[in-house]
Order: sequence, then structure tokens, then C-alpha cells
Amino acid sequence: MKDKYNLQSKENLTIPEVYDIIAESFDYKRSQPWKEVMQFIEQFPSSSRILDLGCGSARHTKFMLEKNYNVIGLDVSFRILQVANEKRLSLLKNKLTSLVNGDATNLPFKTNSFDNIIMIAVFHHFKSLDDRIAILREIKRILSKGGSCLITTWSKSHPRFEKEDLCEIVRSGKKDILVPWTLPNGRKVSRYYYLFEKEELEELVLTAGFKIESSEDSKRNIFLTIRNG
Repeated sequence: MKDKYNLQSKENLTIPEVYDIIAESFDYKRSQPWKEVMQFIEQFPSSSRILDLGCGSARHTKFMLEKNYNVIGLDVSFRILQVANEKRLSLLKNKLTSLVNGDATNLPFKTNSFDNIIMIAVFHHFKSLDDRIAILREIKRILSKGGSCLITTWSKSHPRFEKEDLCEIVRSGKKDILVPWTLPNGRKVSRYYYLFEKEELEELVLTAGFKIESSEDSKRNIFLTIRNG
């Protein structure tokens, strides 16, 4: 697992380990679903089978469950799924919910399992090009013919990169960076990010055999909607 996520920090923590540590803090600070994601989801019929790939503490999973979608949330961090189940989904016990602990490069689902997929702020955590290609292949495998997927990554112009600790690194053109997450006790835990160019991300999904429906750099995030042939 350490080689796959290849997080090179002083503590040598993998991405799953990082999110296990910051799970409660992340849930507190990242509580609201994004309007862009809600708009993407709401265009589909409620019978749609949707995967929240890298669901974190399930803010978007919860939104979809409330809208009666057939949704599964998957994340590599077991602890953040516990937080999602205990806190964010605790009031939805009357609904059929499913949270899966799994790896995006080897998804535990059958071919053509989902009509649509969202992968929000996940793809940039993978350092290896081989792993990024593996993820896209897995998405293509489990996504039904004609199904769509919304992918977001941080933009290089994100306000976080204007702060003193990272601005010079980003301006230098470095693409592999470590972004600290500060816990309530003051401890800083580093998360690996790969800073995509929009054109680079587009080329990658086209190479994987997807069609691009829309592509936008909002100056905070890159939003890419792709369709499975």
C-alpha cells in the first residue's frame, strides 16, 4: 500500500493513513456538498446507480441518498467511512446505505455496475501515472455504456497555493507537492497532491477511451465530465 500511494512526508504516511488520522477534522471542515456536484447528479433519474468514488465522510453520498438515488460510497480510508456512518449518515438509517472500503485502482464491482460516477478531489492524490491509468480503466470497466463521470482535481490557481508555505513551490512549476492539514491540536499532517494542467487531464482521459463532455478550470478546481463511449 505504501508504494501505491507513495506519500513522501516526514512521517512517511500513506494517503489511507492520512485520512484515517484526519477523518473527524475533515468531516467537520468539509461538511457541505458542492453545488457543481449537485447539479451534475440532479440531471439523472432517481433510479440511477451512482458510485461516489473516494466518498470521504460522505457529504455527497448523503445528498444522493436524500434524493433517493441508488448510491454506493467507496473510500480507501476505513476510519473516514466509520465517521461517515456514525455522523453524516446516522439520520438515514431508514434508507439502504452502502459504504465500501476499497482501492480505486482495483474496484470491487462487476463490469457495468454503475450508470454514473463522481470522483471528487481524489485523482490528484495518486502520484504514479500507472495508477492514474489504472483508475480510469476501472472507471471505464464498471461504468455502463453511455454513462458519465465527473472528475475534479485542485487547480494550480487554487487560493491555497497563494499562501506562503506553498506559493514559491507552485510558482516554480513543481507538480508533486505536499499540502499540510492542521488538526485541532496543532499537528500538521501532509497530503500528497499532483497539480494537473487541464489539458494534461483531458489528454489522459481521452487516451483511456472516454469522450469529454465538458471541461472547466474554475480557478479553484478543474471540473471534467467524461462519457463512456
